[in-house]
Amino acid sequence: MGELAEVATPFVDVEAVDGASVRVYLDGAQVASWIPAGGDEQLFVSTRAQYGAGVSIRGGIPVCFPQFGPGLLPQHGFARHCRWRVVELVLGEFVVLELGRCDLPAQWLERAAAWPHEFQAQLRVEVSGSSLELTLQVTNTDRVPFEFTTALHPYFAVRDALTARVHGLAGLSYRDALQGGAEFVERGDAVTFPGNVDRVYYGAPDVLELHDGDRVLRIEKRGFPDAVVWNPGPEGTASRVDFAPGDERQMVCVEAGAIREPVVLEPGAVWRGTQRMVWQS
Repeated sequence: MGELAEVATPFVDVEAVDGASVRVYLDGAQVASWIPAGGDEQLFVSTRAQYGAGVSIRGGIPVCFPQFGPGLLPQHGFARHCRWRVVELVLGEFVVLELGRCDLPAQWLERAAAWPHEFQAQLRVEVSGSSLELTLQVTNTDRVPFEFTTALHPYFAVRDALTARVHGLAGLSYRDALQGGAEFVERGDAVTFPGNVDRVYYGAPDVLELHDGDRVLRIEKRGFPDAVVWNPGPEGTASRVDFAPGDERQMVCVEAGAIREPVVLEPGAVWRGTQRMVWQS
């Protein structure tokens, strides 16, 4: 049974009839738990993660909007620092959260003013069986067009990132943040994680696979042209206070994104992007 928890850091728990469940925090509309029916936790959240107003939880599935990565706005935009509200909650099926221009904590207000547009965003979270599906919908309620970049940023729990592999990206061009944003072509049959990996793959296929030992996660996307593959490596976890030592071995991020070409939205227009995840074994 799903319920809205009335606590200092509110969240929504939804459990499907078959036992699949999710937990979504209203701060950032951030999914922080996904347990498929008859399965185990599939999302990584650091033991040092921080919670509360204006804080993005280290792990789960942050929402990057209206900016992916660094820029004029805070890293990955301001949506993950806002408190969203529940507009629809169907027990045992899904939850829909909504964001308009939110009341941001003081430390974000000045930088968020760099994107002063009126909009409505909704995140629909659906859980059932072995699958979890997230759909981000953005409506331009302003009088002028605006543009944005965006991504859904899942941290998948893995047994050992050193042996994990992402299949489906061979032959694609990618931007490597570790090489000053230079572009390369993926020559390997699979992306592996010997250390820090931070890449945006352009024009990625709508189906990828994350292999974690004998487990396979099918990752599907619609409306998002690009894909991001990331692991912070030991240097990345050591430099961030909300990671614990060794966390890099327990997680791999495979993200659906609209990054290379910003989405341009006319007044009254609607954009949607979906990422669906299915554990196949």
